[in-house]
Amino acid sequence: MAAVAGVGLISSVLAGCGGDDGGGSGGDGDKFTQVRMSYDNDDFMNQMTWRVADEMFWPELGFTEPAEVTASEEYMAGLIGGDVWVAQGESDVIWAALAEGSVPLKIIGVAKDTEAWWLGVREGVDPDNLEGLKISGGPVGDRNITVARSILEEMGVDPDDLEFVSVKGGSDERLQAMLAGQIDVAQLQPRHLTPLTEAGGTMIHKEFREVPQEVWVVRAETLEDHREEVCAYVKGRIQAFQYASEGETFTDNRDEIVEMVKEAGLEPSKDEIAEWEQEMETQLALEGGATEEAFDEWNQDMIENGNVPEDFDWRDHVDFSCLTEAQEELGLPVEPGDI
Repeated sequence: MAAVAGVGLISSVLAGCGGDDGGGSGGDGDKFTQVRMSYDNDDFMNQMTWRVADEMFWPELGFTEPAEVTASEEYMAGLIGGDVWVAQGESDVIWAALAEGSVPLKIIGVAKDTEAWWLGVREGVDPDNLEGLKISGGPVGDRNITVARSILEEMGVDPDDLEFVSVKGGSDERLQAMLAGQIDVAQLQPRHLTPLTEAGGTMIHKEFREVPQEVWVVRAETLEDHREEVCAYVKGRIQAFQYASEGETFTDNRDEIVEMVKEAGLEPSKDEIAEWEQEMETQLALEGGATEEAFDEWNQDMIENGNVPEDFDWRDHVDFSCLTEAQEELGLPVEPGDI
C-alpha cells in the first residue's frame, strides 16, 4: 500500500520522465504518441524487453516518440498521479491498489506468469537446522515473505521458529544482505544461483508456481479514452516477448538484442545474459496472459494475505480485450480471454 500512498515518483531514471503532458502523452481526446511507463524493478530482462518493443514494434503501432520509462518503488504513485499512463509491477501491490480504489484501475495484461519459490542459505548454514536463524523475504508486507513462509512449511519447518528480518529493496538486496552475514536465509530468484554458490551458499528450495506475478495496469479512464494506444502498448510488448524468445532454446535473437541494449547504454553482466533461457522458459509471460485458474489462486492468496477484502473479485478490475485482440492477431493461445 505504500506504493499507492506515495506522492512522489522517486526514480532511477532509464529515460527522463516528466510530469507534464508534453512529449506526446496528450490530454483527453489527444492521441498518445509516446509510451510513458514506470515499473518496480530495472533488472536486465525488464529493461531489455521494453527496449525491444520501443526499438522494433511500438513505432509501427503509432508511438512516434521514444518511450520514457522509469524504475521506482513508487511506480504506482506515478501512475495514479499521472506522471505515466501505464505501469508494470508486482501483483500484490497492484491488487492492494485495486482494492483501495481511490483511482479506478484496470489490469490489461501479464508480464510474468510464473513465480519463483527459491530459498537460499549463506555459507555455513545447515539446511536441516534452520531454527533460530535470521531470514528475509523483503520489507514488511512484501509478498515474498508469504512465499518464504510457505516454502518453509513445505520443507517441514515452522516459519515462526526463524526470525524474519525486514530488508528494503528487492531480491538483489536480500542476496547482498545474506552474503554480508546480516541474515542467514533469504527468498531469492533464479538469477541468484550463480553468485550464491560462488560465495559458498546453497539454494535449498527451487520451485516454480504458475501465478500472474507481474501485470500491466492503466487507469480506467486511460483505457476508455485511449484504447487504441493501450492496445498498441500491449501488442508491442507481446511482440517483443515473442521476438526475444525465438528458437528452440529461446536464444535465436539473444546476441542481436544484447548488442541493441548495449548501444542504448546498458551493460548486462555475464550472469544476467546466462539467465536468458531460464527467464524466457519459466518467468516471462511470452503470450502476455495467464490462465483464469492462476488468477483465481492468486486472488485467494491476496485475500488470505490481507491485501484485499474477503469479497474481492479480480474479474471486476481487469480488461483483457486488448490482450485478446493481440493474441488473436499474432496467432497465439488466447488466455485468459475476455472475462
